[in-house]
Amino acid sequence: MALTRRRRDFLAVVVRLYQDSEQPVHYTRVAEALGVSRWTAYDLLRHLERGGYLEALYETGRDEKGPGRTLIYYRPTPQALEELEKSAADDWSALRQRLLRLLEDKKKAAQEAVAEILQELPEIQERLARAACNIAVLLAQLEEIGGRGRRALAAAVARARKPEEGLSLFAGAVMGSLLRVRGVVSGPVGECVRRLQSQLAELEPREAFFLAKFVKEGLERPL
Repeated sequence: MALTRRRRDFLAVVVRLYQDSEQPVHYTRVAEALGVSRWTAYDLLRHLERGGYLEALYETGRDEKGPGRTLIYYRPTPQALEELEKSAADDWSALRQRLLRLLEDKKKAAQEAVAEILQELPEIQERLARAACNIAVLLAQLEEIGGRGRRALAAAVARARKPEEGLSLFAGAVMGSLLRVRGVVSGPVGECVRRLQSQLAELEPREAFFLAKFVKEGLERPL
């Protein structure tokens, strides 16, 4: 069964809740997490079960209000984890390419690129995608440091012992550059700097690796 975007979103929530609690997940928790009715969540999870992405577990006497009531819990199968891994890689590749094209196509109108990214940002839920959009906004601000300065910063990011350290270096360099040129960092760009600095502490190692590579590509793009 091919997964639609909606079913993949439900599956991702089940996987996240299962990994956080290390316990099978009741469909009402999925409903609460996604802001849908519990019957909608129940129907979607049954579809995912039939597709081999979830395993149903039936339990009696656990958190029920009445005696003898059977509750259905779900846990992800290896097929679910493989599907989400592939989907995440595909989504990241598409977003990365789109952001780089946007920066290249509009390099002479940085504020236009920033406005387009900021318009989409509130709709983006994935942590990696949100961090990438914040980075793209900051990359669009670095035209004033010139090609040599950008290449030097890219090399410094690449030399960092850990991707997280390279990303912190990048955020600090952007802040310093903007302060030298403008004297203040405020408004949407300032918010992006603050969001990125907060997001760095929450990134998984794999996400930090992807983002550090994206920063290097963005800094090395042609002027």
